[in-house]
Amino acid sequence: MNRRVCLGLMVALGAATLAPLETAAQTVTLRMVGSWAPGFSPSADVGHKFKDLVNQHGAGKVAIRYIGAEDVVPPFDQPEALVNGVFDVWYGAPNYWAGVVPGGDITELSPFLAPDGGPGSALHQFMVKLYERRGVRFLGHAAGDLGVGTHYITTRKRVARIEDLKGMKIRVAPVTRHFVQAAGAESITLPPAEIFLAMDRGTVDGFSWPVADAFTRYGWQNVSKFLIDQPMYRSGVSIVVNQRAWSRLSKDAQDVLMRAVAETQTWTRGWFAENLDKQKAAMRAAGMEIVTLSEADRDRWTKVANEALWKYYEGVMPKDVFAEAATLLERNR
Repeated sequence: MNRRVCLGLMVALGAATLAPLETAAQTVTLRMVGSWAPGFSPSADVGHKFKDLVNQHGAGKVAIRYIGAEDVVPPFDQPEALVNGVFDVWYGAPNYWAGVVPGGDITELSPFLAPDGGPGSALHQFMVKLYERRGVRFLGHAAGDLGVGTHYITTRKRVARIEDLKGMKIRVAPVTRHFVQAAGAESITLPPAEIFLAMDRGTVDGFSWPVADAFTRYGWQNVSKFLIDQPMYRSGVSIVVNQRAWSRLSKDAQDVLMRAVAETQTWTRGWFAENLDKQKAAMRAAGMEIVTLSEADRDRWTKVANEALWKYYEGVMPKDVFAEAATLLERNR
């Protein structure tokens, strides 16, 4: 994000938001922006659960005020806007940080219940240091249980094994692009709003999406035939704070935020499980078929997906940092 765009966003947010922090009596108020607005995306509800917990536990110390989502700052511009102090707190997809913090979404490959290991863990401290280099305080990555609320491939024709993807055109998110290409398919970048038409017209043969996150609210069940029931990565929601805003908080206020993160991570597991079940039921009701791969094909699918993403991270992260991440995430277990 260039300086002109950053200044323009500050103007759009209004003069009241130009101060790094707002204070009323002894309470410090942080301004929050999210990738998605609440009410449509279950992932947005994760960010707002965090906000509500901070406001509950932080009475008289710290509070969070929600400013908006894409109506305030375009989603892909939000990470740089946070770095520049346009607002203080952010929630959104971990992979939105890929271009700002190399490896900033590496917890997509986490084998742990809390993708970052939870506050106080060695992995969490690693993520804190990774983000500090860009002036950001990493708070946490909240996701469903392993295999719940994650990325899936949906197609117009049946796919029974990874080899069936070869030659297909698949709309991807940044984090699934590497798997799709490794499988021999063509990766297509489209915003969510264009997926329906692309599937309806056959411009793409399929797409990746974390099914628990409002799949049928987009109406995609009406232009899709098959869900390949093989989850990939962790998806979920990252929560971060501008480093300058974090440093100005008292230790008690910082502890409130970390407590809220830990409680949000626990809550999110049940939330994504509930939404995944609802989405799959709605997909079946619309006539979609949920395809279960054989055990051998599931293993091969997962191996290709994970190794493709590890290879990507190895190419964008400093060698020593990547090696530390691989150890902490138990790559070779």
